Amino acid sequence: MRGMLSLAQIFGVLSFFLLAGCAPSANQAQKKDEKKDAVKAASQEPTMPGPGEVMQRFDINKDKKPDLWKFFVEKPDPKDNSKKIRELVRIEIDLNGDGRIDVQRFYQNGVKVRERFDLDYDGKFDLVNHYNQGYVYKQELFQRSKTTPDLIKHYELVEGKGKKKKVRLSRKERDQNLDGKPDYWEYWENGMLDRIGRDTDYDGKVDVWERPQSN
Repeated sequence: MRGMLSLAQIFGVLSFFLLAGCAPSANQAQKKDEKKDAVKAASQEPTMPGPGEVMQRFDINKDKKPDLWKFFVEKPDPKDNSKKIRELVRIEIDLNGDGRIDVQRFYQNGVKVRERFDLDYDGKFDLVNHYNQGYVYKQELFQRSKTTPDLIKHYELVEGKGKKKKVRLSRKERDQNLDGKPDYWEYWENGMLDRIGRDTDYDGKVDVWERPQSN
């Protein structure tokens, strides 16, 4: 299914993104983020169960250390109120065995709504996928700051149901000065770049519209 990126594809996307030019005005914002990043890195160890949650540990690679955690909440069974069922709310995975979480998946009513990846194993999440009815509708990429995304991609559902759903890129937003507002937009139509918007004075509004140059 398009939009449901594999880890290999995600690494490829991020590698391309990391090679892109960065606005020098982001240096100050990046310094402000250092303390926040340290907190996020420290908190990225496996989390403890929240109120009403039940946790299960798994050793996937058989090294006698847990590397996957599942978190559930207990709810009344809609078919029999005298019984309880467990509903999955979160999965955490340590991919490289360093004791820190590299993948987090969040669920509502048993359906995945968000997932985060630490692609370079530095203890901070680099990519976040947001899901709607089984497909990725928004993707955030973090490079210079781990709290403010540099790039946001929006996707629209094209066709299909269930695992056969297909999506396509509809818009890209970049925040070149990391002020939390996009200042560069790309609008895509039918898989082709249609127009580009630029915010030259960083007030959050498009000042210049451009058409992509044809080859």
